[in-house]
Amino acid sequence: MLHPRRSPAVALLAAALATLCSMLATGCASARPARPDPAARTLHIFDGASGETLGWSDVVARASDADATFVGERHDDPTGHAVQLAIYQDLLARFPGTAIAVEHLERNEQDTLDLYLRGEITPDQFIDGTESRDWAGKDTWIGFWQPLVDTAREYDSPVIAGNAPRDFVRRARTEGHAALDGLPQPERALFDIPLQSVPGDAAWDARWAAYKRRFQEFMSGGDPTAEDLERTATVFLSQSTWDGTMGASAAQALAAGAPKVVFCAGCFHIERSGGTVLQFLARRPGAKALTVTVVDSSSPELRDEDRGLADIVIYGFPVQRAPRTNG
Repeated sequence: MLHPRRSPAVALLAAALATLCSMLATGCASARPARPDPAARTLHIFDGASGETLGWSDVVARASDADATFVGERHDDPTGHAVQLAIYQDLLARFPGTAIAVEHLERNEQDTLDLYLRGEITPDQFIDGTESRDWAGKDTWIGFWQPLVDTAREYDSPVIAGNAPRDFVRRARTEGHAALDGLPQPERALFDIPLQSVPGDAAWDARWAAYKRRFQEFMSGGDPTAEDLERTATVFLSQSTWDGTMGASAAQALAAGAPKVVFCAGCFHIERSGGTVLQFLARRPGAKALTVTVVDSSSPELRDEDRGLADIVIYGFPVQRAPRTNG
């Protein structure tokens, strides 16, 4: 077998698969990259604007034409994570060195991540050191996100801990962005203040205002009152700190020399000109960004409510979720 570091395209297609079920059964992570379920490439796929039916080759071709591909996920949806892995591995086969960046690791965890990528700590030491094991429920890290990290490790490609540490996100809400901007450089490097306007780009400004309004409507459960707008404007300081940091992380990956970057994050950050995508574009003028979202329901055609959700809309399977309870 050809060694993957010598022939990424051939080795990616021919690599032996790690078995996710055995990892979950033993509770231990694998240092070998898993291949996504082949079904991830055979789902119902549509152009998010026109509703045109697409094939998997169209997804890879559009991702190949973009500088950054943002894949929106429902955190507990296995199909969405299988699609993320398929996109990343297929793009990596075409463009060795493609970076993978994730919402789920914070910049202060980059050193621990790098230790793992260099083989200096075990998978479990990495997972427990970043407190990631139960990120979206018990033992979800191993099956959902570890395959992305292990794929990058196997092919000597960058992994970016793309998010802001939660302490700074909380402080954004309680102290405001101006206070955070004055912190000493070692702390300041762990997050990016979101840009609120792009001079000379009225369209960007309008999309950012629409994103903020959409967030406030979501947080208010509908049409927000004046009181809701005031309350959620404070919460948006946190949300936009996530977006500013993640968008900047994607831009920095390209600036560091990655030929492409794939960014995986929650769907709200990405869908309908989400904040993370806008913050990336503000920092990387002229870059091409592709948005992909995986909807956790089935449909043989693009539903009206999903038109414009992303450049590419993929339908998976309904996720059975426990009912929410009050209190």
